[in-house]
Amino acid sequence: MGLDQLNNLWTAIFPLAVLLYYFFRKKYVTTTISSTLFWERSMRETKVSPYLKNLQQNALFYLQMAALLLFLFVLLKPYVAEENVVGEHSIFVIDTSASMGAMVDGVSLFERNKKKLLALAEEKEGEAISVITTGKEPSFLLREEKDLRLILGTIDQLELNYEHEHMDRAIEIVQSIAKTGGADVHIFTDYLDRSFFMENENGISWNVHNNDKPLTNIAIEKFGAVSSQNHTEAIVKLKNESAMKLEGTVLLKNELTGEQLASENVVVEGQSEELLSFKELPVMTVVSVKIEAEDDYLLDNEAIVLLGKESTEVIVDVQLHELVKKAFEAIGLTVTTGSTNELNLSRDQAILVTNQTSFLDEGTEPILLIGRNDVSAEEVAGDIETVPNPLFTVASIEEVYVSELYPPFEGFTTLASINDRPFIQQSSRGDIVVLTDIDLTDWPLHPSFPLFFWSASELLRTDRELIGSFTPNERKAIVTGGAESLELFTLDDQYVTTFTDGNSFVAPSKPGIYKLLDEGNESFLSVQLDAAEKTVADGKGYQLGSTQQKNQEEGKRLIGWLFLLPVLLLLVLEWEVQRRRGYPNS
Repeated sequence: MGLDQLNNLWTAIFPLAVLLYYFFRKKYVTTTISSTLFWERSMRETKVSPYLKNLQQNALFYLQMAALLLFLFVLLKPYVAEENVVGEHSIFVIDTSASMGAMVDGVSLFERNKKKLLALAEEKEGEAISVITTGKEPSFLLREEKDLRLILGTIDQLELNYEHEHMDRAIEIVQSIAKTGGADVHIFTDYLDRSFFMENENGISWNVHNNDKPLTNIAIEKFGAVSSQNHTEAIVKLKNESAMKLEGTVLLKNELTGEQLASENVVVEGQSEELLSFKELPVMTVVSVKIEAEDDYLLDNEAIVLLGKESTEVIVDVQLHELVKKAFEAIGLTVTTGSTNELNLSRDQAILVTNQTSFLDEGTEPILLIGRNDVSAEEVAGDIETVPNPLFTVASIEEVYVSELYPPFEGFTTLASINDRPFIQQSSRGDIVVLTDIDLTDWPLHPSFPLFFWSASELLRTDRELIGSFTPNERKAIVTGGAESLELFTLDDQYVTTFTDGNSFVAPSKPGIYKLLDEGNESFLSVQLDAAEKTVADGKGYQLGSTQQKNQEEGKRLIGWLFLLPVLLLLVLEWEVQRRRGYPNS
């Protein structure tokens, strides 16, 4: 037998304190009174032995000390050594992608797999179990856990995250933790091909639990819409993955108003595609399409399009510094340089970046103006001061040095200034004006340089009412109004979550339309399924490889809990002694 928690020996101060209390409590002097001498002699024969008398007089002390010492012993966690049979490390990999929501006999694949997992965990009671969920970033929910109750509770709380499974990433994690000690790996998914696994992986047993029942599925493979000043046009591409012919009804709806715009009955042959076109639809912001059909996978039966200006192309004036083009390339946009004529031809299809002030009076779309070609710059000195604005939510520019500034535009709003002179302005149309040339600053040396152009492009290429489209759980910074917190709601006003700022934004997991409240301003975003999640597959399960043999190792069996009942019994006896005797004064 041994003690597993010797660091708890400090609690010995409590019984020592009780002992010191009895040593230093008030003493009384025994005095003989003559009138009691006769009775004392008569009672000598009935007196108990001195040991028993001491026990009677100090029963409370002995009970208290016994209870405290026994409790101290429990805190030290006594144990007895025992031989344990150690089996394989079992790893459960659970596919939580959207396709696991497909229904089989009225139950989703995901719920079926959870039941299998629970049964398997109970069979492996006492063994170390790890639980991993799939996704862009596979999650370790448990790591070599042996507490069956905790394991079952974790599995029972699993939910779909609707991301593409990226099973190769989960398998890489499994291989990294099992390559030394081996593992019994169980993968629960709809279908995983044998080609994912390497040959001759010693000590790893792969058990793949596929869905072996063919599923019926018709999906909206692609959905696009274009809105002009007078009407909207939409195209829908359907794909039937089943061997049998499927019939259904395609419905188009204005998602914000709930108005049904069009409907069309459709028949799609097995293993084929169908293309539908809808014209002369009213102008709207958010349009959705849905196909009503009898199939086993419903999540890919809907799609949404936000009808905003979301150009990813930028045309930079050839007269501007080369670093402006490099900044836009660094944030992932398609960038070209162009002359004045090329800028004029492309202003409705791309973001224009120029120093020609004439573009401020032309067209309807805002531009980014860097410098001015109609006046000369003047020297300036001082620190940059900014006002709260989405331009500076991600990019802080206070430390940038600027040597010269151009005169400001009258009627424009000043967003940043140097010594009370406007540095960055914004027009009522939304044009963003930087009143200096890049070579007159040290801005390219600061991290805020490409971040500022990212913020500017986000403001110029999208409607403020629309944030954009995301995949489930996608992490992406968004341009906001600088509010202390952003609140996310569903379209029917159900609260989802709160973000501290635009940099911490993570898209919801469930596909649909959401509303974001930013300083009282309401904007919309959509969450769409990954293209790879618009298909389902099936196949028989299989097993590859083998695990290491079980072996014996020395373990510990804690026995401290056996002493809790004696501690409780001693406390009850102490209470009874006090109840009968009261608080003695001798």
